[in-house]
Amino acid sequence: MAAKRWRVGVAGLGHWYSGFGLARAMPEYARAELVAVAWPNEAQRTQFASMFGLESHASYEELLARKDIDIVHIAPPVVDIPALTIAAARACKHIILGKPMAMSLAQADEMVAAVARAGVVCVPWQALFRVGQAGLKRRLEAGEIGEVKVVHATGRWSIAEDWPASGRPGWFADPACVPGGSFIDEGIGDCDRVRWLVGSEVVRVEGKVANYVHLDVAPLEDWGFATFTFANGAHATLEYSWTINAPKKTGPSPKQNAFRQLEIVGTRGEIVTSTLQEPSTAVLRGGAAGWDFERRLPEPYGPQPPGALDHLIDCVESGKAPTARIEDAREALRLALAFYRAARTGQPVDPRV
Repeated sequence: MAAKRWRVGVAGLGHWYSGFGLARAMPEYARAELVAVAWPNEAQRTQFASMFGLESHASYEELLARKDIDIVHIAPPVVDIPALTIAAARACKHIILGKPMAMSLAQADEMVAAVARAGVVCVPWQALFRVGQAGLKRRLEAGEIGEVKVVHATGRWSIAEDWPASGRPGWFADPACVPGGSFIDEGIGDCDRVRWLVGSEVVRVEGKVANYVHLDVAPLEDWGFATFTFANGAHATLEYSWTINAPKKTGPSPKQNAFRQLEIVGTRGEIVTSTLQEPSTAVLRGGAAGWDFERRLPEPYGPQPPGALDHLIDCVESGKAPTARIEDAREALRLALAFYRAARTGQPVDPRV
């Protein structure tokens, strides 16, 4: 009996780059096919649909009503993600969930509950490091660098464009559409990743924000710096910004000349990974005479191609729970929102309160 070929729809083109990334990966992907897109903006929807040979819907309701679509890739502006996710769950569609997942923790809780009630599989972008860097996690658990004590996560990018070559950030810099600026936009995945790698809960969050390049996007920040303290005594710093402005202030994703690096400090060694240079991983193992330099790790958001969809289909077909869960995405949002409270008040915040 032939394996099922899953049918996928894109719901929203706010995060256009994730929709384009999925569509470009699909022609050589045997397990599923992309069949339709829904997005209120007619010109953008038509451009996307014609480029990839898709059926087109002006409303999300039309897409979700289709019985022949099994999976929806949710990628509108953040303000629209919660209601669309809940509607997709009620329509019994499996979900690839955009990021950040919601404007508030209350919305995130409603989304988690809707997914649980529907019994659908939801794989969130906010927790995809758990899929793509499972090998790194195994190395840490095996004690390659001893006990993890400090993590430094850094990502500096240009601000996103709201459509290819638009030259403007649009909704990405609209406080009515997003819960924060550069820190949550670029760093929400690492709010989960550092917690996962350390293997302990965050009990104290400190934060600072500023506008260094994009003064016009205030009150949203274009630079954010957080310090997390964990229950086991470990610490992490997270710096995320839109301060890359060469050759221009706005740029497509993957954003030109971006810098992303992760440093993990253990009691007996260190691991450093970077997306800017090759070899991209350096390891100082416990007892080693010096650093070993390795080739680039797999693409950090999941196995290629297309990582989130492939993991979701694995879970649906096997009946196993996702490695990246909507509950993990909810915890990442909780930490990011605690960061903003700390930055706003100038005082440390206990994210559990």
